[in-house]
Amino acid sequence: MAEVDEAGNVINKRNQTPKGRLRIDLPVAFGRLHVLPILRNFLKRWPEVNAEVTFSDEYSDLVRDGIDLTIRIGGNDDSRLVRKVLAPHRLITCASPHYLETHGIPEVPDDLLHHDTLVFSHRGIPVPWHYEVNSQHRDYPAKGRMRFNNTEALRDAALAGCGLCQVGAFLVGEQVAAGTLVPVLDRFCRTEPPICAVYPTKRHLSPKVKGFIAAIEDCWHGQAVWELT
Repeated sequence: MAEVDEAGNVINKRNQTPKGRLRIDLPVAFGRLHVLPILRNFLKRWPEVNAEVTFSDEYSDLVRDGIDLTIRIGGNDDSRLVRKVLAPHRLITCASPHYLETHGIPEVPDDLLHHDTLVFSHRGIPVPWHYEVNSQHRDYPAKGRMRFNNTEALRDAALAGCGLCQVGAFLVGEQVAAGTLVPVLDRFCRTEPPICAVYPTKRHLSPKVKGFIAAIEDCWHGQAVWELT
């Protein structure tokens, strides 16, 4: 009987071991900077897992495309999906020290009208900048002369002194810590949707998905680690 119990324990342990193909969809910049390093370590720990990673800043249809897991800022109301909060998220308005020395520091969002604001364009449409003014959410149009559809290129333009940008803190944490980008208008930051793991609704989550989410949680501890200095 003891041998049967031991064999059963071995089988149960085997069934709970992460293995097989893990299909993940990631936001382009955030995924490359903050998720891929965790994935590399996860694959080292679990050699029976193979990862297929796609990058997109669009919301994929996880059920239709057979994707096991995506990491997203916020989420959607699709009843077929489960959303698990992993870390907070906020937007930072910032510029290079040289730009601020030359053009001055905006004190309130309305001051942006007198500044070069670098524009992020999604599907050809400029994305407004988000603030909270007098306890009200307000959007301010970005009307600069330079427009980008890639946030890393936009950040690099800000580093080069081309103007102010508003991007996720995850993209500029290192530069802010180094002093090469300086945050402004921080007191007007508003609460943004958190960074979440999103996956199809299933009664039993597979060990590979459960294990990878746990690996992220062990690394971030529910915090925006890219802002910790």
